[in-house]
Amino acid sequence: MTIDVREREIVEAVYENNHTWVSVEAKIDDALDPALLFHLTEDFAGDRFYYKKNDNETSFFGYHAITRFKNDFESKQSIFREWEKYQSDITLIHPSSDKHHLKICGGFQFSTHKSGDEWREFGINHFILPEVLVTMEKNTTYITYTVKAKEFKIDNFKTIIDNLTQTNILPDIEMGNIKRIDDIYKDEWRDLVQETIDKLDEHKKIVLARKRLVMFDKDINLPYILKKALQGEHNSYLFVLESQDSVFFSQTPEQLMEVNNGVLSTKAVAGTIKRTHQDGIDNANIKAFLNDDKNLNEHRFVVESILNDIEIYVDDITYNETPQILTNDHLYHLITKINADLKKDSYIGLLDNLHPTPALGGYPKDEAISYIEEKEFGTRGLYGAPVGYIDMYDNCEFIVAIRSMLIKHNQATLFAGCGIVSDSDADSEVEETAVKFNPMMKALGVEEYE
Repeated sequence: MTIDVREREIVEAVYENNHTWVSVEAKIDDALDPALLFHLTEDFAGDRFYYKKNDNETSFFGYHAITRFKNDFESKQSIFREWEKYQSDITLIHPSSDKHHLKICGGFQFSTHKSGDEWREFGINHFILPEVLVTMEKNTTYITYTVKAKEFKIDNFKTIIDNLTQTNILPDIEMGNIKRIDDIYKDEWRDLVQETIDKLDEHKKIVLARKRLVMFDKDINLPYILKKALQGEHNSYLFVLESQDSVFFSQTPEQLMEVNNGVLSTKAVAGTIKRTHQDGIDNANIKAFLNDDKNLNEHRFVVESILNDIEIYVDDITYNETPQILTNDHLYHLITKINADLKKDSYIGLLDNLHPTPALGGYPKDEAISYIEEKEFGTRGLYGAPVGYIDMYDNCEFIVAIRSMLIKHNQATLFAGCGIVSDSDADSEVEETAVKFNPMMKALGVEEYE
């Protein structure tokens, strides 16, 4: 493993710095194992995050918060503004790359009006600026160390690098035995779906979610479930956020938005069928899927809503007018890719306007959210919420945390939802959510469950 610290250049740049903070980077010509990184930083449990993009080339891992941007404000813009204050007081030192990799990572809860005690450790808005950030890009790794300039010592930075690269072997790890699996309020949820169907007309949609509890006889091992998750669902994002004794874990196919050099990218993902991995059956099902009125109408709701939400912020919108197929390990979805130029640096307000899309809440938006907050069992917290990062260059990406679970010690609460429209079938929606639990069940090592 080749490590390019560029010690002299870093020390000189720190000496010449005139900001409160310095952020320095070293390059490693190899990729590091994220499961191993969690194992090596167990002393910082409760203060870490991980984010893997769905291109399977880029991911990052951070630990030991310098600060937490954490509040219960209704507006998501408060986090962006707090981060902007820090950005202007950090000297970026990156002699081995064209860009610096420092970023904050976290999430906004689904609802600012309804939160439960199980989400208390996260707060409504929760982002971390890490002391140490490990960024993997293809087969190259960058280790970023951020500290107050007056406290910087090159030997501390070198020790961090040594600790993270001391081994490339993850020890054998196991999960405990399952004590209990319980679909929480399953029958009552099915009745709520039927009640909702009876109330909807052809112009409305409401997304309803349910939960499953999986309990083990000992604490859930985070490196284990991360390793299992990385072995499957290769077209999905993967997101982990710790806060004290709580861990939020999501493996989601769905991006909410990305801003890169002033260009907005977003995707409408709605409409779902099961994947069988039998080519003949799957091809026939896809053909029928692309002509199914129920799924096409559900998808159209989402596309039209997103186009309406972004209209005042952008110019030159382009998108595929016929839905395409998004393939995951267990499911197929309808997807429409949307791109546009931002009129100005306006994505702060855009995020408030864009979430939740009809794929996550329903349509009309305000009516659907009020219904969910009144009728749904429990609170969503970070499930279905925008989670992601904002970097030093005001680029960002936010995904929506479906296919997710909240872990506390020896138990995991899994979340899954589906869009309810006037011609939905309650029993089919129960079955669809059961399929959507599969990625988290497999990450937990539960291969079969009816």
